[in-house]
Amino acid sequence: MTKKQQPVSIATLGDMLDDGYRFNVWCLDCKRGRLLAVRPFVEKLGRDHPLYVADHVQCSKCGGKRVEVRIQPPAPLSQQLD
Repeated sequence: MTKKQQPVSIATLGDMLDDGYRFNVWCLDCKRGRLLAVRPFVEKLGRDHPLYVADHVQCSKCGGKRVEVRIQPPAPLSQQLD
């Protein structure tokens, strides 16, 4: 029998941190993408800050502030590195 997954409610940076989520950021100027850890955002903005962080992100390659930020779920246990 397959175990039914419960829906996940992610509303704050603290929720993301607790559940292992990351940010997937894409620079609209230089087309560079990368994953960012949530912890630095929690330390700067607080655990109760909403998920919108695009105003706090700048491309580390070109310095652009036109970025798209998406929530990246944790990798399945079978894909996580030790």
